[in-house]
Amino acid sequence: MAHRLTPRRLVALRAAAAHPMGNISPRIEIAPGEKAWLTAADEIALEELGLGDSIDDCGHVQGSADPTGEHRAHPHIFRITTAGRQAVADAA
Repeated sequence: MAHRLTPRRLVALRAAAAHPMGNISPRIEIAPGEKAWLTAADEIALEELGLGDSIDDCGHVQGSADPTGEHRAHPHIFRITTAGRQAVADAA
């Protein structure tokens, strides 16, 4: 089954687009005062859709080429990608 951008995933991306570093938080606010958690399936879907990935502050995606090893010790955090930002803009 193909993954899709569900309303819950879009909420997470919108919050990440507003975050200074683009972090995708596992805890999201669906509506004012209504909190929810992204599931592992949501995170996998965002990653497979190319909308989120494990990225360091330099923009290096974890698991991509790093021949000099300079990113090896950098913390990689689940963040919105350029495609994720575009998805948020398209949904507006």
